[in-house]
Amino acid sequence: MEQNTSNLEPKSGGKSGGRIISVVAILALCGLLAGGIMPRMKQQKSLSEDSSDINSAVKSVNIIAPHLASAEALVLPSNIRALEETQIFARTSGYLTKRYVDIGSRVKKGDVLAEISSPDVDQQQFQAVADKAHSVAAQTQSEADVRNKIAGVQETQSEVARAQAGVEQAKAQWAGSESKLAQTKAALASAVAKVAQTRQALEQQRASLKQAEAQRDLADVTAKRYREMLQQGFVAQQDADQAEATLKTASASVDSARAGIGAAQANVDAAVQDVESGKALVKAAEADVRSSDENVSASRAAQKSTEANVSAAQANVGASKANVTASIAQVRSSEANSQRYSVLQGFSKVIAPFDGVITLRNIDVGSLVAPGDASNNKLALFSMARVDSLRIQIGVPQTYFQAVRPGTKIAIMVRELPGRKFLGTIFQNAGAIDTNTRTLLTEIRIDNKDNVLLPGMYAEVKIESSTAQKAIRIPSSTLMIDATGSHVEVVGPDNKLVFVPIKIGRDFGTEVEVQSGLRGDEQIVNNPTDDLKPGESVKILPATKESK
Repeated sequence: MEQNTSNLEPKSGGKSGGRIISVVAILALCGLLAGGIMPRMKQQKSLSEDSSDINSAVKSVNIIAPHLASAEALVLPSNIRALEETQIFARTSGYLTKRYVDIGSRVKKGDVLAEISSPDVDQQQFQAVADKAHSVAAQTQSEADVRNKIAGVQETQSEVARAQAGVEQAKAQWAGSESKLAQTKAALASAVAKVAQTRQALEQQRASLKQAEAQRDLADVTAKRYREMLQQGFVAQQDADQAEATLKTASASVDSARAGIGAAQANVDAAVQDVESGKALVKAAEADVRSSDENVSASRAAQKSTEANVSAAQANVGASKANVTASIAQVRSSEANSQRYSVLQGFSKVIAPFDGVITLRNIDVGSLVAPGDASNNKLALFSMARVDSLRIQIGVPQTYFQAVRPGTKIAIMVRELPGRKFLGTIFQNAGAIDTNTRTLLTEIRIDNKDNVLLPGMYAEVKIESSTAQKAIRIPSSTLMIDATGSHVEVVGPDNKLVFVPIKIGRDFGTEVEVQSGLRGDEQIVNNPTDDLKPGESVKILPATKESK
């Protein structure tokens, strides 16, 4: 080695030595690539080619077909309950003096279970009866007051009628006074006119007197002249006698005129007296008119007063009737209170509400009891149940809803009574499916005349399905469940995978019931793996015993 090295060393110059070193380094790198990196690269390439071959290969799957199966009888757990059951509470307060039943006692409806002594209720009943009598007396008094007030109203109405008659009478008097006043005024006017007439007649009499005196004086002068002429013989005796007669006639006319003046003056005086009398009558008539007017006003005021009295009397009647109504209400209240205590006295006997058996007793003779119910946490005196007919309530799955029609007979088994089946009858169902549980609430009635079954027992209810009712079932190993729900992988006619969503019904362990999603003739992948993808082509393996 040393020789080889020495032969390689340059004999002259530094550049030759550097070239030799570079060559040596390149040769060493090539050796390294040839010995380590290149084999690894070949191996990686080979692995990549193998992986590509594996991915490109068609996957093989086992398939299994769904099958139709008749629905099996459904057995559901249940609890037997009494047809009627209740707690019996006291409805009155007092002490229990007698107890006639104990747990297990069979009683009939109306039987006395216990008796309670309630002296407080008895005293309250006596007080209620007394209050009722007092209320009845008050009602009678109120009704009498109403009758008295009605009589008062009628009396005041009569007074109103009398007042109205007084008003009409006053009006008539006023009208008479007015008429009399008019008459007196007319008489006064007539008297005044008569005064003027008599005065005119007096003046006429005075004028006639003057005329008669003038004629008398003329006749006297004429008579004197005829006497003188008669003495002288110038006239005849007859003419003188005629002149004397004319004088006498004129004198008589004067006397007559003077008498007429006296009569006319008397007439004037009488007429003046009549005027004065007429004025007095007018004043009296005017006074009568004023008095009549005042009487009319007073009568009207009296009428209004009596009418006001009628209104007041009617208001009193209304108030009295209100008192009667209040008294009647008080009587009814007293009757209701008396009836209440009578009912409470009736509760002194605790009565069985129906035929049944006493299932619980919480009291003894001497116990203090008080009214109560389950809402105020009062302790019940007794609990009882009707056991001649029992009931069971169960939730029937939707698949079997057609098998639980009312009237259908149902088999019931009790483990403690092996080999014995009890027959119940579907009494009724809820008529609607519960959306939370997809079950139909159903009640079954059981005849228990022999009292073999007891309320509270555990029982199993067997529901037979309809013979025509079939459902698709698939193995549980074909199911795939993820966030989207339940589905299966089906191989299509072209050997490509199709993911089919399904709705699962009942789970039988190794099999499940499919309610929707499958027809029944599909090829379903058994034990599918997560690397299977929709649309992927697969190869169907021959069927094995397990797949069959």
